Amino acid sequence: MSSLSASQVGLTLVQTLIPGVHAGATLKYVRGTFHQGRADSLADPGDLLDRGDALDDGDTEGRFDLDVGLLAVTGPLRLGARVRNVREPEFGRVRLPRETRLGVAFDPEPTGGVPLTIAFDADVETYLSGSGPRRVVAVGAEYWVMNRRLGLRAGAHANTVGAEERAATAGASFAVRTGIYVDGFVIGGAADERGWGVGGRLSF
Repeated sequence: MSSLSASQVGLTLVQTLIPGVHAGATLKYVRGTFHQGRADSLADPGDLLDRGDALDDGDTEGRFDLDVGLLAVTGPLRLGARVRNVREPEFGRVRLPRETRLGVAFDPEPTGGVPLTIAFDADVETYLSGSGPRRVVAVGAEYWVMNRRLGLRAGAHANTVGAEERAATAGASFAVRTGIYVDGFVIGGAADERGWGVGGRLSF
């Protein structure tokens, strides 16, 4: 049995190529620890506990990687594409797979509509993760109130291959002051996707 625990830090840059078309890239440093053990249901329980303790240690390595994205905006429509883990870094016997996704969103606010965005995106191809093959489709919506000081969002996604996990998400963003946001989210559904998070964001 092998597993990988990883953390990362990145720097994101965005550039307008032509009016309405924007490109972005995140240069990131990924630090991963590769754990290797062996699952054996016939082994002595004491041996199994020793192997479990051994998973606390592992080979830790650092790799530089890159995420890239492209966004085109025309009227209320947004078309986007992004590629994660461009270099597919390897840690021990585990490789972080490249993930390519396409999406479309409808945002009527720039043309005088309500501040409501509806989006759909999907993976272009199947990739392998720690829980098996994945090819995810997702849908979501975001609505801003209080003169755009509070943003509320909700969505759902489903894996169309392998175990076909499903999950629902909810989140919010609050503008502490112009350009400074506090973001939070919660995910419920498949056991390996449940969780929550809080973070800060600067917007220029």
